[in-house]
Amino acid sequence: MPVPGPRPGFVDDAFAKATAGPAPASQPVSRPSRMHRVFARWETWFGIALGAAAAAVVAVFVLRPPATSNEPAQEIALALNEARNIEVLIDSERNLDGATIRVAVTGSVALDGFDNDREIDWQTHLERGSNLLTLPIVARSTGGGQLVATVEHQGRSRQVIVNLTVQNPQEASRS
Repeated sequence: MPVPGPRPGFVDDAFAKATAGPAPASQPVSRPSRMHRVFARWETWFGIALGAAAAAVVAVFVLRPPATSNEPAQEIALALNEARNIEVLIDSERNLDGATIRVAVTGSVALDGFDNDREIDWQTHLERGSNLLTLPIVARSTGGGQLVATVEHQGRSRQVIVNLTVQNPQEASRS
């Protein structure tokens, strides 16, 4: 098949445009920048959203407070000068070798047999499951107090708080 030739004046027009120089500034050439093309793609936005979600998950795990699990405080009433064994149940998800147990008392109660010590601690082994800790408490004066038992193991801690109220039996019977 024969190929048609160029239109008349085509060669002269092509040379004139080639040698004329740059286009006037009043007619800017609109070409998207490389960054514009990158941000116009859905894959870019999907990657940004995925990265932000991953950063949020990491931030939650890194910035959360230390793992302390505080049980709701129990309340027990004692009579003045009454000595009683208070039982504290400590549930463990696994065996804890070398766990530190710290017991502290505040206010109007004391550890029976440890009159001058408001806090004692020791290391022990806790079995997986329920562990019963029996603590001898004596009511020394009227008012409120607390028994706080803390178990620490490998940087994690768990705390059980028992609120104690000491009443004078003679005053309670008059009211």
